[in-house]
Amino acid sequence: MSVLKAKRILLGVTGSIAAYKACEIIRLLRKAGADVQVMLTYSGSKMVGPSTFAALSGKEVLMDLFPDTPKAGLEHIHLAETLDALVVAPATANIIAKMAQGVADDLLSTTALVCEVPTLIAPAMNFRMWRNEATQGNVELLRKRGLTVMEPEHGLLASLATGEGRMVEPEAVVSVLRDLLGTPQDLAGQRVLVTAGPTREPIDPVRFISNRSSGRMGYALAQAAVDRGASVTLVSGPTHIEVPSGCDVIRVNTADEMNQTVRKEAPDQDLIIMAAAVSDFRTTEPKDSKMKKQELPGTLKIKSTPDILKGLRDITRATIVGFALETGNGEENAREKMKMKRLDAIVLNYVDRPGSGFETPTNEGILFLGGRKKRTVLPLESKSDMAHRILSAVGKILATDKMKIE
Repeated sequence: MSVLKAKRILLGVTGSIAAYKACEIIRLLRKAGADVQVMLTYSGSKMVGPSTFAALSGKEVLMDLFPDTPKAGLEHIHLAETLDALVVAPATANIIAKMAQGVADDLLSTTALVCEVPTLIAPAMNFRMWRNEATQGNVELLRKRGLTVMEPEHGLLASLATGEGRMVEPEAVVSVLRDLLGTPQDLAGQRVLVTAGPTREPIDPVRFISNRSSGRMGYALAQAAVDRGASVTLVSGPTHIEVPSGCDVIRVNTADEMNQTVRKEAPDQDLIIMAAAVSDFRTTEPKDSKMKKQELPGTLKIKSTPDILKGLRDITRATIVGFALETGNGEENAREKMKMKRLDAIVLNYVDRPGSGFETPTNEGILFLGGRKKRTVLPLESKSDMAHRILSAVGKILATDKMKIE
């Protein structure tokens, strides 16, 4: 389950040129199911207007400690009591100083003073401001109090000077927030390869053999692995869904291309999850030009595509997880596939069950762990939730194998 789902996040945006990055933070948080409230300082509103943040968050942007139409006057207190986390991104030297010294002279600094939830600060400023002893002292003070202050990146700044001060990318902010709110980092330091989506085997330049895979399950697994600290490579067939944040993506079309890519990447991986729905057949004679309707053959000659899982164990020490999509005697077939392909685990999906398999946001199945005779039922739930459930089980295999090596 996504740790951000239904979480109430207050995003404070201050007067830095990096305020535009807050727009992407909102998008990523809402995509993960979070409820985002933006609180904008006066200087922040000069960088990105409140109407932009309102459109992205779906909520009225809070700016004034004393609005023109006041209510009870304690709205910021009540808001702070209902939050799950406070994120200040970008955070200027000014707001960092206020938070460290307990200054409460605007809505954001006042609200921050009454917040007792996990707080994440992403600084953005000139490198001389960041290095200044006053700023460093304020940062140290905030960290001693348990607040998380991210290190700004080194690079080209708005002044065209080079140094520390660039705000980290939105994906990094969201990743650290997930960690703060409880996403296990059991894959930290692990290299993970995930395959996803269908493959397309050309008949001619406009026709192909494929299947109904949307790629959602593989993409959910890639995102979940990133959230749990892994370095992820996603090998994706053609899809129409948004790429998971924080992973490297290699695009392929055919089974041959996926096979070559997987075999190239496999030796360096710690975990390989083969969630792609690879086409089983391809034509023996694909045409270079479009065939006219009257030219279409009555019978299409086909042959098998490469078995990507076959022999994969011979070229990698990685833990390998496969998928089995079945309609009939699923459990027996899945166990046989796991044994024949020498897999560490396999996920059985039934394509003929409502809400499961292809083209759905949900999934269900059974997870088998090789060598352990363990059978775990995966209930019908979102593919994101199932991805985390699978990784929790597979992570235990990785941890055990790591202990054996050490």
